Amino acid sequence: MFCLIGVMVGLLSGLLGVGGGIVLVPILHGVLQVKGIPAALAFHMALATSMACIIFTASASMWAHHRKHTIVWSFVRWMAPMMCLGSFVTTLVAIQINARVLAVFFAIFCLYAAYQLVANRQAHVASHLRPAEVRVVALLIGVVSALVSIGGGTLTVPYLNWRAVPINQAIGTSAVLGLPIALASSVGYAIDAWQQPAQVPDAIGLWYLPAILLITPLSMCFAPYGVSLSQRLPVNILKRFFALFLVAVSIKLLWSQ
Repeated sequence: MFCLIGVMVGLLSGLLGVGGGIVLVPILHGVLQVKGIPAALAFHMALATSMACIIFTASASMWAHHRKHTIVWSFVRWMAPMMCLGSFVTTLVAIQINARVLAVFFAIFCLYAAYQLVANRQAHVASHLRPAEVRVVALLIGVVSALVSIGGGTLTVPYLNWRAVPINQAIGTSAVLGLPIALASSVGYAIDAWQQPAQVPDAIGLWYLPAILLITPLSMCFAPYGVSLSQRLPVNILKRFFALFLVAVSIKLLWSQ
């Protein structure tokens, strides 16, 4: 199961510029409950484990997009520091939030992400762009990303595309920005792991090690394939299929609560 998840996450990371967390979290939540972990703890573990996996997936996706010259580095310089700040601080708060609240928030976010994938927003003229605006948006993306344990691509790609960045460059830039988000959030989870012992076997703090060890190698291997597919496949059609998947995930999470 974890191996299949790794393949799926790697392909989505390269193809759509998402870190894979929006897929990882609900699947990990279900798998961990099957393994006998209580639902409340399982959701927090799914969030933390997802962020750890995104570090490796985003690294592979970033390198692949760099080779394709689809990264706008000026946006990376503006957005990365604020994304780190928002993600790190929010992670320390999210650890203390009731899992049911986080699950409902995640479900609502899935619906929003599905809308963003199919929305046809008109691009703004790039000359109107202000660095201050980009930094504020980056901070908010970091906050939301930490709450739902994503690499930020679900928010970053539509924002950059709305700001007249071509879709392939928006995807490439988003793939890079997933790395600082995941790193900053994982530092927050590391602080939590240092402060308290693991509550389940095969875990360090809230990180479930078997999932990390099996998912990350395959996600790193398949991320470059996703990048190549993004240059050839009809991405708009793929977005619609993924949007339907997100709606299904949202309905399931809300129903289970």
